[in-house]
Amino acid sequence: MISLVVPAYNEEEGIALFVEQVSQRITLKEPFEMLVVNDGSTDATLKILEELKEKHKHLRVVSHEHNKGLGMALYTGFQNAKGRIIVTTDADMTHPPETIAKMAEKIDSGYDLCIGSRYVPGGGMENVPYWRILLSRVANFFFALLFFCRISDLTSGFRAYRSDAIRKIRIAESGFAVQLEITVKMLKQKARITEVPFVLINRKIGASKFNFIRMSPVYFFTALKLFFYRWFG
Repeated sequence: MISLVVPAYNEEEGIALFVEQVSQRITLKEPFEMLVVNDGSTDATLKILEELKEKHKHLRVVSHEHNKGLGMALYTGFQNAKGRIIVTTDADMTHPPETIAKMAEKIDSGYDLCIGSRYVPGGGMENVPYWRILLSRVANFFFALLFFCRISDLTSGFRAYRSDAIRKIRIAESGFAVQLEITVKMLKQKARITEVPFVLINRKIGASKFNFIRMSPVYFFTALKLFFYRWFG
């Protein structure tokens, strides 16, 4: 079985469409579950998900009583997933479900982590403001130099993991910097990591929870901590 772990916080506008679209478009050779982690939503996200479970038997929902952030939502998902492969994807339809099968194949070929990358040949972003693309590219280039690796998209949240490999990682970051944390900690453990291209299409429904101004210093201090962990820990 393959588990799709989907963190969701206040996604009432698009969560039904997400579940329907992924259920229709995903192409796998084995059963899958869709495990949505409702991260303390204060809107109708949980109510909608409970109703969707009647139609979609592969849908499971676990909830945080209060919002704990992306990192803790992922941790909850990793601990509750039943699959031998765990795929993380956003609930806003920015990640194409058709790519999941390719990512799972990479795990089956011997990799511990396959990252859906916007920056390898064939990848990209559509309808995303140019300044956001530039900042993301510069940050990922800097991180690749800092941690001396050939990974082009260290901050992507579209990923497939061998389940026993990701459960070895002790997650400390509660927010968006968790993706960088996981990548560096897997590098430290000498995990086999690869990338496959995908085109991120900017969300059309709902509002992004990522704030560049607020997150920039968080990423800086997280990268600093991880630098010492990577090379001196």
